[in-house]
Amino acid sequence: MQSLSHHAVLVGLPAEVGRAATQVLSARGGRVTSPADVDVPAPDLFVIGTTEPGPAADFADTDPVNWWAAVERRLSALFALAQAAGRDLAAAGGGRIVLVLDARGLAGEAGATVDATVGSAAIALTKSLARELGPVGVAVNAVAVSASPQGGFTEPTPHHVAQTIAFLGDPDLPSLTGQIVPCTGGTVRTRA
Repeated sequence: MQSLSHHAVLVGLPAEVGRAATQVLSARGGRVTSPADVDVPAPDLFVIGTTEPGPAADFADTDPVNWWAAVERRLSALFALAQAAGRDLAAAGGGRIVLVLDARGLAGEAGATVDATVGSAAIALTKSLARELGPVGVAVNAVAVSASPQGGFTEPTPHHVAQTIAFLGDPDLPSLTGQIVPCTGGTVRTRA
């Protein structure tokens, strides 16, 4: 099977998704390491998770200080990771960034305004970085992952998410950039 990436760094993913992504990328000839590994070649794929669940609460009853703190903490981490990845890949002459974000950023959800806000911001960041980093050979895409679907839809497994990451991380698809691919089991049918 063809290698999708020679060297991938995964950060901020839920444990099950990280394990599945490591298996899928390794099976395709890639090397997966953590950001702490220093004696390894420069990565050409960064996979950055933003799916940490926020506090569930009715918006009308939410303390604005706590709401903004949760949004700021998660977006600050995303900013720092994406900025470092973009700088490293641009300096190396190219590569790929795949964000793994909350699908509530695509369509919203009652009681999950922090998650929807962070997901929407990650979508905008994906599209903006694709435009900014594209000219230096860096493609930026995202997979939007849903929580447990309702109404008979198929729940996306960590393996499904990992397969989507591998697709978006494929260096043989250089024109695939700025895309948001829903991995939602059919619960979200929208384009971002």
